[in-house]
Amino acid sequence: MDSLEFARNGRELRGELAVAEMPRLQDKLFGPDGKIGFCIRGYQDKSGEPMLEVAMDGSCQLVCQRCLGGFAYPVQLVSRLLLVHEGEPDELSAEEDGPDSIPADKHLDVFAMLEEELLLSLPFAPMHPPGVCQLAARDLSQPENGAFAVLAGLKDK
Repeated sequence: MDSLEFARNGRELRGELAVAEMPRLQDKLFGPDGKIGFCIRGYQDKSGEPMLEVAMDGSCQLVCQRCLGGFAYPVQLVSRLLLVHEGEPDELSAEEDGPDSIPADKHLDVFAMLEEELLLSLPFAPMHPPGVCQLAARDLSQPENGAFAVLAGLKDK
């Protein structure tokens, strides 16, 4: 899509993506199940700058970094993206609370942009909520199964 034209005319695009169709996301997933609904809305901010608002809602199956099991991770994000021309100063996104910026493009790859926003929203080390990984915690709390039990056995040799 032509991102500047989309923003200037206040257009809106809605749809749904299957998580399994996002190749850059696959190494972070426990399984390919999940769908992400999206809405992209073009507008101009108070100062007339072209913007895109990207909203995503759904879930995907991530790998817990504690127990290596899968869990449903809810995706609910809203991003504001300032469209900038190459070489144009980017004062708005330089502000701490300012929007992120992307290059204005006559042929913006919407799928790649959505995949990128989703990747940026995922936690660095996803984990079950506290207390859910009890199986892993129970196994580690048993003295005969712990690393120190193994070390104690080596000490006697």
